[in-house]
Parts: sequence; C-alpha cells; structure tokens
Amino acid sequence: MSAVRPAPAIEAAPPITPNLVREIPGARDIGRNTLETLLFRGLSTPVALLLVVVQGRFLHPSGRGAFVLAVLGVTILSRLLGQLGAAVTSRLREGDAELQGLVQRALAVGAVLGTFGMGVVVAWAYASGDVGVRLAGIAALALVPNLVWQTISGVLLGRARVRLWNYIQLLPPILTLAGMLVLVVILDAGVRGAVAAWAIANALTAAFALGAARDLWHPFGLPHVADRHARLLVRLALLMGVVQVVNLISYRIELYVLRRYEGLDEVGLYSIAMQAAEAMWLIPAAVATALTAPALHETEARAASLVARGAGRGTLFTAVVAVLVGASAPFVIPLIFGDAFEDAATPLLLLLPGIVVYAPVTVLVVYLSVRHGRPRLSLAVALVSLVVTTALALVLIPRFGSGGAAVASTLGYACGSLLAWFFFVRMARTAGRASAGG
Repeated sequence: MSAVRPAPAIEAAPPITPNLVREIPGARDIGRNTLETLLFRGLSTPVALLLVVVQGRFLHPSGRGAFVLAVLGVTILSRLLGQLGAAVTSRLREGDAELQGLVQRALAVGAVLGTFGMGVVVAWAYASGDVGVRLAGIAALALVPNLVWQTISGVLLGRARVRLWNYIQLLPPILTLAGMLVLVVILDAGVRGAVAAWAIANALTAAFALGAARDLWHPFGLPHVADRHARLLVRLALLMGVVQVVNLISYRIELYVLRRYEGLDEVGLYSIAMQAAEAMWLIPAAVATALTAPALHETEARAASLVARGAGRGTLFTAVVAVLVGASAPFVIPLIFGDAFEDAATPLLLLLPGIVVYAPVTVLVVYLSVRHGRPRLSLAVALVSLVVTTALALVLIPRFGSGGAAVASTLGYACGSLLAWFFFVRMARTAGRASAGG
C-alpha cells in the first residue's frame, strides 16, 4: 500500500524541480473510490442473500447447518492468517524492503501457513464430529486460495488500485452462486456440491487476483520465508488477524448468551436485527477502503487529517441511513420476513445508536494498524468491546431478552469507539510532534 522510499543518497540530493508536487496514490479519488466501493458492495449483497435462499431451499436446514459448520473453520483461519497483504503495506513504510520481495514472501508464507491450517481444519472435524472429515477436507481446499487473494487484495489497497480490489471482492459470491446453481440445483450434489462450489470459487478468485496483479509478484523467485522480513510480516499479520477474530467473536457473543437464556426463537429475531444493522457498516468500510492508500503515503499531519475527516463522514452517513432504517423497520421487517419477525424491530432500534457510534472505528484502524503498524491498539479496542458486551449481556439478557442483547451490544460498541478515538488522538499528536521535530 505504500510506495518504496528512495535510497538515502537520492533523498540527500537537492531537488531538480523544487515546486514539483509529489503525487499521492488515490488522494484525488477518495470520493470516487468510496462511491465505487459502495456500488460494488451493493451488487454483492443481493448475491449473498440469493446464496442463502438457494442453500435454504435445496440443502434444507440440516444441510445449510452442515455447510455453515464446514466453512466456519476455514473462515476463522482466513480471518487469522489473511492479513499478510495489510502487513506488506505497513512494512513498506519502513523503507527497508522492496515491494516485490515482500509480496513474494507474503504469498509463500500464506501457502505454508494455509497448508498447515488445512490439516487443522480436518483434524478439528475429526475430533468434534460436527461434520464429516471428507466434507471438511473439501472446505479446507479453499484456505490457501483464500489467503492468496486476500494477500493480493491487501497490497492493492495500499497501491490505491481500488477498482481491481473491488472486482476481487465481488468474485467469490458470484462464482459461488454460479457453482451452486450447477452442482446443487442442476446436478443435485447436495452439501458436498455446495462446499465444493465455495472452494472452487476461492480458487478461481485466487487465479484471477494473481493474473490481474502479476506486476506485484512476477517474476516469482524462491523467497526467504524465515528471514527477518518474513518474520516481521508473520508477526504483524497474526496480530492483525487476532483483531479480526476477536471482532468476529465480539459481534456475535450475545447470540450465544441469548441462546443460553432465551432459546432459538429469540436468536432468530435478534439475528435479523443484527444483520440489518451491521449492513450499514458497509458505508464506513467503503470510506476506509478509499482512504487506505492516501493515509499511508501522505505526510503525518495530512494523514491524520484525512483519517479524522473520513471517520467523521463515515459516521455522518451511517447516522443518516440509521434514521431511515429506524423509521421504516417496524413496517419493512414484517413485510419482508413475515409477521413472525415483527418483534425484531425493537432490538434493531436499540442497536442503531451503537452501530452509528462504532462506525468510525473501521476508518481509525487504518491509521492505527496499517499506517503505524500498531494492531495491538486495534486489538485493545476489540477486546474492550467484547468484554463490555459479554458482561452486560449476562446481566441484561435474562431480564430483557433480545432487547437486552441489543443494549449490551450498543454499550460495548460505544466503549470500543471511545477507546479507538483516544488512541487515534494520542498517536496523531505524538507522531505529529515527532514529525515536526524530525
């Protein structure tokens, strides 16, 4: 995501054209890239919903459950290991390694860790007995390709190649849907066909990403996977990955507490509210996508300003959408999902303040984790949100059901957001003083 810095000897030379303005990748296209990303997300969301419909109608509840469990292990490992591209971006700011070498290391490390992870997925399936070993093995085939295209995607963001990044993000759901229509609907291959379609979609996406972004890694030499650069990449990527996993747990922990005290009916109601609310985070996510490259390449003061303004815009736009969703939810939810889900409107309304207040965190993390390589701060934010949500869920859910779950989530989001803003302001001041002093 960051351009390779010139050699010290070049930096010391006087500029030939003193008035030449340095071009910052993506700096002039933030608005366009944000809108374009929202457009692509708008295309992928209906595809994802159609996937759920196909699975529900042709796999039935038990088959849908088996599919979810089969891909869950791969999803968790891909969250943990899939930040190698973001780690490459962060390392490039140090100026002690070149882009192609880092990308090659990241791809090789991803292949090694992904191969090991495949064994973990199959072993877990054997030990738990939740899904068959053969089904888990089919799902595990998607792990290495998934890490490949995620690695390429992370580097593309830092190069401000947002359109190609969007194409790559759009491919997996489209290809999975196409594969399921063939293997599940036409050939009646059942759950194995569905999982195979998902694995093939990841493989084809990885092939497309490697081909479309071959300038990042080609020609491919045999990289060092245990030298200092590779070790730093792994360390940083794993820290970022832990943040992703903790976030995933944090966003879902109240579901388990709700299941324990109130049963599956309340979980079903709350899940509708939760998915509708979290869909609004597509807005700040699009802003973060567009800001990543400029925030990395700009001066310290300019980067902090861009991120602060981007976080503010993301929050404002999310708030506007939240008002519209809150006003229409009592009428739209029963219309779409049926009268049985009418009560989902209440937890949705209680979730909306938390969704709005947590919206800027996605943008602030670009500054904390990627520009400054401090994923521990992002991890602290996620952990605080998780702890607060869990503690309050245990207190509120037994008394208030899904409404209590929503309040617990909202307060957890609020605490996490406050901590993220605190870290951002403190780091921006410290880095700004260091930059001015240097």
